[in-house]
Amino acid sequence: MKDGNDTDFPALPAIPGKKSARAKAVRPGPTTTRAADYAIQGFIYQFNKTLLAILDSAEDAWVVAEGVIEDIDIHEPMVTKAIQCKYHETQETFVLSLVYKPILQMLDHFHSNSEENIEYRLFAHFPPKIWDGNYPLTAEQIEEIFATTSRELVSYTERLRGKVDIAKFLARFTFEFGPSMEQLIARIEAKLTACGFLLDDVPTLIYPNAFHIIAELCTRHDPADRRVVRAELLGRLHALKTTTISRWTLALRTAKDILHARRLQLKQNLARNVRRRSFLISETAASDLKEGVVVFMSDYLAKYHFKAAHTEPPMFCLDCDEPLFNEIRQRIHEKGIRFADGFIGSKFDVTHFARVPFVSPARDRPAREFSIRLLKYATDPKALSTPKCDDLFVISTKVYPELDLTDVNEERLSTATLAQVKYVLGVSDAYE
Repeated sequence: MKDGNDTDFPALPAIPGKKSARAKAVRPGPTTTRAADYAIQGFIYQFNKTLLAILDSAEDAWVVAEGVIEDIDIHEPMVTKAIQCKYHETQETFVLSLVYKPILQMLDHFHSNSEENIEYRLFAHFPPKIWDGNYPLTAEQIEEIFATTSRELVSYTERLRGKVDIAKFLARFTFEFGPSMEQLIARIEAKLTACGFLLDDVPTLIYPNAFHIIAELCTRHDPADRRVVRAELLGRLHALKTTTISRWTLALRTAKDILHARRLQLKQNLARNVRRRSFLISETAASDLKEGVVVFMSDYLAKYHFKAAHTEPPMFCLDCDEPLFNEIRQRIHEKGIRFADGFIGSKFDVTHFARVPFVSPARDRPAREFSIRLLKYATDPKALSTPKCDDLFVISTKVYPELDLTDVNEERLSTATLAQVKYVLGVSDAYE
């Protein structure tokens, strides 16, 4: 049961657990990397179960992702179904004490809301498949739970022992052993195919986008903004033509396949000689940004801006602080890349920044006045649209509402590393 109505899911990979008593914050570090990975897998499992619940829901039902009562609240005309997910992939055996707390949390909510028509479901995955389907929890086992001496649970047991209607609760409670992650995803993909999506599109287009939508819903603060109905979700999926690359979709075990699909989708536009392209890269976008951004620019130029036919210099806009920008600018100079930054003395001049570079008449490798435009975002955000590009690649998890995206093809690539960006853009064949 939730200790508060809202939960924060920060961007991967530095992902803490839920801001509640049932999952303490975990940040990757020398001693917590494995624990953080398990926490991430737990979120992925919950999001997948949420997605499946939406796909299985009735036409007149609505679902709250990261619900108010439980992880998933399914509201039907006559009943509300509250589902809590638990993922114990590394647990070698199952003992009831592992789920004392979620059962007590549900009992506590039931005790305060016994007149409401709410069904409670504990959906838990354990590797050993001891039982198929549902676990038959008994009144005797509830009494066993009440007898626990755990300090963490004493507030529940003292409040509920001898006061809650156990028989009535059990009539509304189901304990289901969930399938493995792979089996759960297979169920979702089968359901999406049954909804009319092409079988070949489901693994790398429809399913990753659906998963991303659920993950994004769960990060929203207001429960009203986490509400979704089946028809709405399917409508959004039918309208999408490209695979979403985000920290969440790249946390899936099919990340390489997802990146490859996105690479193929971008290939046609990237093959065009005359195409005005801009890159907006935030300082926190990738773990290797500071070390790798100059090589990224250099490799991009070697792939897409070296022929006489390549007449449009790419723009690289960095959303970072002044010291880092100056360091990168110095490194670009040392790398031998000629750039226009728009500065005349200490003053930024957007007209000077947007000027067309002079190019010598050499046929094969023309000498260019400059090969890239380099901009610090805070200097003048409007300069990012001067001149307006054909393609804007946003390598960031941030939202930039001030951008003018009219007649611009925006491509969001929220990857974990610049190496992944280079792979998607076809600059490199190395995935990592």
